[in-house]
Amino acid sequence: MGLRRPLQKGNPMRLRSLVLSIAATVLLAACQVADPNLAAGPRTTTDRFLLALADGYKARGDTEAAEYDPLAANIMYEKSGMAARGQNVPVGDPKEWDSRRGHPPIGGRWAVGFDNKQTLATALDYRTRLSAWIEATKARDPVAAANQQVAFECWLEEMSEDHVEDLAGCGLNPASWVIAAAPAAPAPPPAPAPAPSVPKTYLVFFDFDRSDITPEAARIIQQAADDAKRGNVRVVVTGHADRSGATDYNQRLSERRAASVRAALVRAGVATSAIQTAGRGENDNLVPTPDGAREPRNRRVEIAIR
Repeated sequence: MGLRRPLQKGNPMRLRSLVLSIAATVLLAACQVADPNLAAGPRTTTDRFLLALADGYKARGDTEAAEYDPLAANIMYEKSGMAARGQNVPVGDPKEWDSRRGHPPIGGRWAVGFDNKQTLATALDYRTRLSAWIEATKARDPVAAANQQVAFECWLEEMSEDHVEDLAGCGLNPASWVIAAAPAAPAPPPAPAPAPSVPKTYLVFFDFDRSDITPEAARIIQQAADDAKRGNVRVVVTGHADRSGATDYNQRLSERRAASVRAALVRAGVATSAIQTAGRGENDNLVPTPDGAREPRNRRVEIAIR
């Protein structure tokens, strides 16, 4: 499309360079006329993708000519003619558009168009992904592949003039660039049933009358989480307390300890739905003790991966 970018306040040197760039572009456009003959001539290919590409570029050239942008129209017409003659037409290059627009580099950046690293990086990323998608798609759906290549060329043309308000009209759809998976190979004969997996248990210990996670406990929980994330498993987290203190209190303490470990496992990436928790209070002591005795090894949580 034709130049519409308004002058903006900012760095005087950048503004001066921008004005010179726009003036050069206007002068260049004034010396050109749109030439549909660039897209004319016999079609020497029967490739459906190239023929769809030729039609798409020709239509885009006509649009640019109608909008008084002969430079953009002729670029589109040239690529239409290449495709019609059976020549490979690479997916558009953002630097080509800046160069043919005559935008001079300023401090390693362009005066308009792709004038910052993020914009240029987005364009190059699109180009890489679209090129791969077209190669995987054009034999199966040549028209869709050609349409997206032309849409990207339109996107580049609008970006080269900083006409972001017109990008939606190009029809570019990066979300559609999903490469279809290859047909699944025939299933191999069933392998012998694996031996039942042996549950793995990790022990996490706590300070007296506490349910917070110590640095050593955090290290063990991370190991358990890494193990749990390797397959479709069930994680059973069981809290325990020693026999010092009231029975009801110790039951609640064991449940809090189990909840603390569960939360740490979730933070480490284990799915919430895979974790089951329970508190056993003073029951099932690891080390038998008389009632009222403090025993560090009984203040624990067991993480069983099954």
